[in-house]
Amino acid sequence: MNETYKIIIRKTVPNNLDKIVDLEKKDSQYVQEYSKAEHQNIIEEELHLSIIEKKSEALIGYIILVGTFSKNRIIEFRRIVVDKKGLGYGKDAIKLIKQICFTQLKAKQIWLDVYEDNLRAIKLYQSLGFKKDEVKTVAGRKLWIMSSYQL
Repeated sequence: MNETYKIIIRKTVPNNLDKIVDLEKKDSQYVQEYSKAEHQNIIEEELHLSIIEKKSEALIGYIILVGTFSKNRIIEFRRIVVDKKGLGYGKDAIKLIKQICFTQLKAKQIWLDVYEDNLRAIKLYQSLGFKKDEVKTVAGRKLWIMSSYQL
């Protein structure tokens, strides 16, 4: 089961997309905004997951995983957005994502990118075993590429 005592992660359904687009706007300094149609396409083509707060059953975030069907078993952890920060929801979600990727999807590597000035996210990723692979500059901002590997 993809849950902790705080959250449940399940596949996103189309009727959640308006809320997801709204959540994304709040984090737009760190994530590229997608239209509702782009999110719909991801639901159909990749793995788009919703983060649900167990206590209230409210949608509090989402995750996008890309490459879940790739033969090389390397999955891009493209996006995580969590509305309620500082409550451990993001940490729980990333732990579950690692479990989903490594146990259920049999990935050998998960990688992500994060802006260098997103210190909160970098600290969280590092605490959960992600290591910096390289740094790129995109539109004048430094972007860390980080990975976690199946042990």
